[in-house]
Amino acid sequence: MPSNRITCRERSPLTPERCPPQNPEFFSEFDKKYPPDAFGEAASPNARVWRVYRDRVTELDEDLLDGWHRTLDVLLIFLGLFSAVATAFIIESSKRFQLDYGEITAKGVVALLAQSNASFAPPPLPSLDHVDVSTRALWINGFWFASLTLALLDALFAILAKQWLVEYVSKQRQPAADAQRWAWRHYAFRQGPDNWGIGAFISFLSVLLYWSLYFFLFGLLVFLFELDPRMCAAAIGLTAIAGAVHVASILLPLWFGDCPTTT
Repeated sequence: MPSNRITCRERSPLTPERCPPQNPEFFSEFDKKYPPDAFGEAASPNARVWRVYRDRVTELDEDLLDGWHRTLDVLLIFLGLFSAVATAFIIESSKRFQLDYGEITAKGVVALLAQSNASFAPPPLPSLDHVDVSTRALWINGFWFASLTLALLDALFAILAKQWLVEYVSKQRQPAADAQRWAWRHYAFRQGPDNWGIGAFISFLSVLLYWSLYFFLFGLLVFLFELDPRMCAAAIGLTAIAGAVHVASILLPLWFGDCPTTT
């Protein structure tokens, strides 16, 4: 049976150069991957434009999501190690808020010896009702507990963000009746991360990590000052240099567009 389909050369007999070549050897890689639509089907639900859109936005989504996942993975690894280190310091420093029973026992023994020997006065026994905590100990524990709290909250938010990204991918991978409906569904869901600020939220998690780290360093400086002011001075110098580099890496891209230190 003869076909009623009108070819391109029949539509444009005077300009055959505008028609695609008939020999498949002359097709471009793009035409081989996305064959041209038949006449009158350029706006069909499975037209080439929708198939091209699906593949292109899928590649863009994969690149964007891969960057977000890598950022969250680095944050979670660092937060796990940092929380372990901060916890070790807090366990040691929190002992200042507890009664030192070894000191109480030693002073009690000295008091008993003093009663048996009237040659010297017994030392005053420490109070068992409350613990005298120095101001420096309060600052140290305050900084370190704040640091650990921010680190744990940061880890919680990072896990939530990864779950949001997984949910977004699962929605995009659901089957659709045709390429056109997939494109419209993708456009609707793709506005979600932008409208709800998912990218800004993930960037804020890095800022929260910086705050946690600096709080820990402030507590460490107070702790070192109590041990040895010279050690504290050296640590202050190193912290100041690191802080200056960090601030410079944030501000330099604002004046120099080719600066690669944007965070």
